[in-house]
Order: sequence, then structure tokens, then C-alpha cells
Amino acid sequence: MAEKIEFVVNGRPIALTRAAVSEAMHGVAAEPVQTHSVLIEGMRYPVKQVFQEATGLDRLDFTSAIARRNLARLGFEVARS
Repeated sequence: MAEKIEFVVNGRPIALTRAAVSEAMHGVAAEPVQTHSVLIEGMRYPVKQVFQEATGLDRLDFTSAIARRNLARLGFEVARS
């Protein structure tokens, strides 16, 4: 589990920390999970919702695979629902 990760999505450099992801989701209502979810502070969210909130990217700019891989790198529990 990494404290901070850096990666590029569609030419845009992104840096994320586990704390920043948790903070981005604080007080955000979970949307219905379609296929893949991530557990953050006891709540299950769709991976694309979390990745969008944490990065500011539009959901059409990344795949769920990119979201799952990077959230897992930060140590979040990612599951297929």
C-alpha cells in the first residue's frame, strides 16, 4: 500500500493520497453500485464515483479498471459486486 501515488490519465498528471480520497468522499452520498465498488470509511461506493470525486476527472475520461487499480494501490478494498 502506497502513501502517495502518481499516474497519468489522458495526458493529465494526477497525484493522490489515501487521506485525500477519504476526504473527497466525506459527506458524499453513495450512488448505486453497478459492478465494482470500493470501501471507504465503512461505505461502499462505485469506483468511478470515488475516482471522479478524488481526481476531478470526468467519468468519461477514465475506465473503471484505471479507478480500481489506483484505488487498490492506495490500500482501499475494491470488490466486484
